[in-house]
Amino acid sequence: MVRGKLRRDVVDTDGGFTLVEVSIALTGLLLISSVMMSFFVGATRVDATHTADDAALEQLRDARQRMSRDVREARRFTAAGPHGFTVWVDDGWDEVVGTDELITWSIDVAGNLRRAVGESSRVEARGLSVERSYFAFDAANPSSISSMRMHLEAEVEGPGGGPPTGTRSLDTEITLRNVP
Repeated sequence: MVRGKLRRDVVDTDGGFTLVEVSIALTGLLLISSVMMSFFVGATRVDATHTADDAALEQLRDARQRMSRDVREARRFTAAGPHGFTVWVDDGWDEVVGTDELITWSIDVAGNLRRAVGESSRVEARGLSVERSYFAFDAANPSSISSMRMHLEAEVEGPGGGPPTGTRSLDTEITLRNVP
């Protein structure tokens, strides 16, 4: 009899966690996981927006750099308007205007900033606002222009190519350097 009683005391009656305890633990884990996931998704969206913003500004800066070089190296403007202009870069310094020495910058209706030399044309920046981007000049007559001002405004794509999330703008004043 003493032996049986000892055995009953030694036997562990705790069989582990109950179903209720496991359910509560899993519910808590699920809540914590969903909060962490929402933070992760939000951070990913913010990162994508910043990346698109940086890309928009970078393409505007690259275009400005090339445009500034073209205008500074130009001998004169041959055409000028609010959405485009043409400069003559006398590469041979021979005072003869060749078609390959005329560089045209324009903003097309699709919002692309184009650079054309002779017959070839290339898009330098995309997603410009046609209504809010412009070129302004210090004289009405193209041959009298000695400086220009440009305002380029690009729309920043939303995450995953979605609707625009904002705009980035770039203003610059450029002066002709090689005026005879």
